[in-house]
Amino acid sequence: MLLHGTSASAREASGTLRLFLGTSSQSEFAGKGEGIFLASFHNGRLGIPRLLTKASSPSFLAAPQAGHPLFAVLGGDGGQSQAASYVVSQGTDVATTTLTPIATASSSGGGGCHVSVSADGTCVLVSNYGGGSVASFRADPTGKLTQANAVQFPPAEHGPVKDRQQGSHAHSALISPDGDFVLVNDLGLDRIHIFGLDHATSKLTPHKPDHWASEPGAGPRHLVFHPNGRWIYCICELNSTVVQLQWNATHGVLTTKSVVNTLPAGVDPAKARGCELVFSKDMRFLYAANRRASESFAVFAVDATTGALTPIQHKANPGLEARHIAVDPSGKWFLVANQFSGDVTVFALDNATGKIGDRVSTIQVSGASCLLFA
Repeated sequence: MLLHGTSASAREASGTLRLFLGTSSQSEFAGKGEGIFLASFHNGRLGIPRLLTKASSPSFLAAPQAGHPLFAVLGGDGGQSQAASYVVSQGTDVATTTLTPIATASSSGGGGCHVSVSADGTCVLVSNYGGGSVASFRADPTGKLTQANAVQFPPAEHGPVKDRQQGSHAHSALISPDGDFVLVNDLGLDRIHIFGLDHATSKLTPHKPDHWASEPGAGPRHLVFHPNGRWIYCICELNSTVVQLQWNATHGVLTTKSVVNTLPAGVDPAKARGCELVFSKDMRFLYAANRRASESFAVFAVDATTGALTPIQHKANPGLEARHIAVDPSGKWFLVANQFSGDVTVFALDNATGKIGDRVSTIQVSGASCLLFA
């Protein structure tokens, strides 16, 4: 399973956490990010962000367990995207934390938008939105990366939404809960591609069936795995739905179980954009973020027996263009990175009901695009 969550080293003895912030500098999306930032997080309050290292549009971050390198996808305007690795300084003092660049490697495609890493830190995956491809890398314990093993998706195929689905747009790639497969969300082709994973080389291998198909024009963007290893939830950007999928780990097959809308009543799905998903700490609730026509969050209760989703709340997002959401390790706080308004905002969570409460704190971070407790 690939991680972009929280390691034990995130927490100081005082209860303060380290929150790493990815930023976007893509001019197409009003990005003005300078690099990777760090902010302290304590009891819902964010400290003043500090630039740890300058980088070209490190829009997504990932890290396995404590003691391993931190990985980023580097993009920006034009050219090839890259996977990058950094060593995080020992200790957990936010004020003295440093991030040292170790290696970069071309992802063999443009428009890199997502990075993920296996739990043992040996397999790194980068999704190239503009290039319509996914790249896998082998990483050693120091963070050094092999040359990319890239898979290009069919360039002549496309979806029905003309301005967004002109061809393949890989938006994220994750290792399945069992560790034997890689699932790649392709917004442009309305698919989740399915590959086998060679554990020795981190290369992606052909698999049959080779994909799951969404509704035409849905645009699968990101997904999350339930810890039981059987349920997968996929947020679709172009129609703002969440699809519950059944995962057959024996045969590597995805099956649709249900589809739910994430938008408040009256919002035109064609004008909104589904963004991201995250579970509550106890896995009883699932949170979804939307943007554009509806800057909002949707909250769903997760049935413990079937995994079915029941909507329980829509909450307005005061920021613009949610790019990423997270729940802190304590499970008490919900965070959003808003790219267009350039901020990170924290809300209180009601652990009994799962509902998102009042805004607690906000910091300004130009081009904010990713949240990582590590």
